[in-house]
Amino acid sequence: MHTRIRHRRMLRMLRTAALALVVAAGATACGADRSGTPDIGTSPGQPGATASAGGHALTADQRRRADQLVSVFENGTPEIQYGYAENLHDGRGITAGRAGFTTGDGDALKVIRAYTRQVPGNPLARFVPALERQANEEADAGGLPEADYIAAWKQAAQDDRFRHVQDQQVDDRYYKPARDQADRLGLSTALARAELYDAAIQHGTGSDADALPALIERTTDKVGAPSKAGEKEWLDAFFDVRTDDLTHPKNPDTAQEWRDSVDRVGAVRRIARGGNYELDGPFTITAFGSRHTIR
Repeated sequence: MHTRIRHRRMLRMLRTAALALVVAAGATACGADRSGTPDIGTSPGQPGATASAGGHALTADQRRRADQLVSVFENGTPEIQYGYAENLHDGRGITAGRAGFTTGDGDALKVIRAYTRQVPGNPLARFVPALERQANEEADAGGLPEADYIAAWKQAAQDDRFRHVQDQQVDDRYYKPARDQADRLGLSTALARAELYDAAIQHGTGSDADALPALIERTTDKVGAPSKAGEKEWLDAFFDVRTDDLTHPKNPDTAQEWRDSVDRVGAVRRIARGGNYELDGPFTITAFGSRHTIR
């Protein structure tokens, strides 16, 4: 499987920046409102599962803010974009949904299959054969009626069951693997855990040289384990390693997209420099030239 491409082109982020002009000019990282309730590793609107075995699970408020951060980086707004769908012409086919599920590599196919098991007659079910062919061939959007597919995705996104499926896919494929890595490393701060989660969505959690496990390995090789280097120091080194990977990815197909996405790391690093390691809210971030309030 190719390295996951999750960065949206800068132009689209600037177009959608207007959605985020709810920013209060004086908003800063202040007024902790965390409930203390352990996050059960689920996305917005989902029923609970189990807490992290490592004892440092994100609270429900921290998880919500982590999801909002990812949404800012993915779609230019803190509001989760279940109905987003667009062909970015990046060789991945159509990118859609809250985590940029792509048609060219079977990513979106898994989401639609899960949805179809629950709702057999859904608007997207008819595209499964074409998506299977496309995933096997690793093709772009050819062979898939693009406009019809995008319209069907937007229609399906009005269904709470489809939103739930997207949430579950994000949990199973990105959040939980990142959480398990954070547990293994002994990371205790919400910001470090949120950074690994964001990296999982953009880089993937597979075995290739650009994926999250490889980034973690290179960071630990550089400064030692968090228990040795200190968690804040380890996280700062992770920022460096991830930035270097975005600038010089092992997969050349991602090169331009990822170079344009470096501020995704910079935005989280600025939170760290502000000292908000527990993601206390509300706070304001600047990403790709736009300001957003995370609540």
